[in-house]
Amino acid sequence: MRFYDRVKEREFFEKIKTTKKKQMIVIFGRRRIGKTTLLRKVLPDAAYFFVDTRSSETLLADFSRQVFNGLFENWENFFSYLFKNYETVIFDEFQNFLRVDRSVFSSLQKVWDELDSKTMLILCGSYVGMMKRIFFDSKEPLFGRSDYKLQLKPFDFISAAEMLLNFGYPIDEVITWYSILGGVPKYLWYLDKRRPFKELLYELFFAEFAPFREEGKNLLVGEFGSEHPGYFAVLEAIGDLDREAKEITDRTNMNRTKVMKYMNELVNYYDIIEKVDNRLSKAQRGARYRIKDNFLSFWFRYIYAQQAVVEFNPQAAFEYTLENQPASTGRAFEKIISSLIPLFYNEGIIPVMPHKVGKHWGKVPGAKDKSYEIDLVGEDKASILVFECKWTNKPVTRKTANDFLKKCDYIKDSRKRIPVMISKSGFVGNIDEKIVKIDLDTIERLVKKHIGVR
Repeated sequence: MRFYDRVKEREFFEKIKTTKKKQMIVIFGRRRIGKTTLLRKVLPDAAYFFVDTRSSETLLADFSRQVFNGLFENWENFFSYLFKNYETVIFDEFQNFLRVDRSVFSSLQKVWDELDSKTMLILCGSYVGMMKRIFFDSKEPLFGRSDYKLQLKPFDFISAAEMLLNFGYPIDEVITWYSILGGVPKYLWYLDKRRPFKELLYELFFAEFAPFREEGKNLLVGEFGSEHPGYFAVLEAIGDLDREAKEITDRTNMNRTKVMKYMNELVNYYDIIEKVDNRLSKAQRGARYRIKDNFLSFWFRYIYAQQAVVEFNPQAAFEYTLENQPASTGRAFEKIISSLIPLFYNEGIIPVMPHKVGKHWGKVPGAKDKSYEIDLVGEDKASILVFECKWTNKPVTRKTANDFLKKCDYIKDSRKRIPVMISKSGFVGNIDEKIVKIDLDTIERLVKKHIGVR
């Protein structure tokens, strides 16, 4: 199996391996993201220990037998022996010690503080909230002990596209699948043998033994613990849209204080949702929130929100998803385009490289009850790039382009406006020349060129 991406992470570990001193490295990221695969790739000779949720005594006995013909009396003796005899040590799913035996953290801290060796210790975990609690909370024994903290994130669009293009997918299917599965390598490998979209989507999410039917629960119930119903209610309320806090509260039917607590933790603690500010607006109110991860956005919108239908009549749930999914891909397409802006600039397609990129919305001037929305705006000191992203099966016409130009005029800003349209199905008719036009053929060419030189 080919190993994709993780260039920066591999370079980091290659550099770290040459530094002959005691080092504690914390690496965390959601399940299936490829942490263990990365570590086995860059540190194949490390002593490797997987922390499951058996009893502390059973786990200690098992680990003892991996390194010693006998049993250690306690965790402190085990760590002392381990660090004196092994240069590189990995503990995978380290956060499980929170459930197994919290005193292990104090034992490790004591041994580590007194250690005089060149051991590289990697502590790896899948539950982001738990890992943050262990290493970011000043009350915990291991706070301040780590030399590096790495959060392994999903592949960006370019890296995911490299995989799917190699699997034989055309660019429109690459974008569609990325909008559904996001950049999780484990998920993308399910697509290695290309088949018709509908057939594969049903098999992955709606069939009786579909691998992703329960995936959202498998990922998050352990993360949230007993409060998972509240967090799930908030995530279901957001779905695949950008929503204001009031709308989220109304859709959950929960107390606003409780909803805001969950939302704050989902943003700042779990890193699952993000705040979407109204770029170019001076108003402090009206921010929106979205689920950051494409897979979770899709899963909460089409699987969790339909769970009764998925169980009783999966074909009906599937048909509903097929009907609405293109609009969801269209929203994900906006984020994809945002990530490709540097490529557009480097190739001379857009004239400026913005310093900030975001969404913008507001009231139509002179029309009290009408509002408008801009998919993306990119700012520099003198200019504003205004992006319209069209994910439809119809090409952009002159009328559609002119409507977009009118919308650009609604923006209250003295800087020069540069309109940019990106269309899945291209353009027809006499489109105003001041609009920068980008189609999927252009995107595919740029992505392939970028992959080729990387």
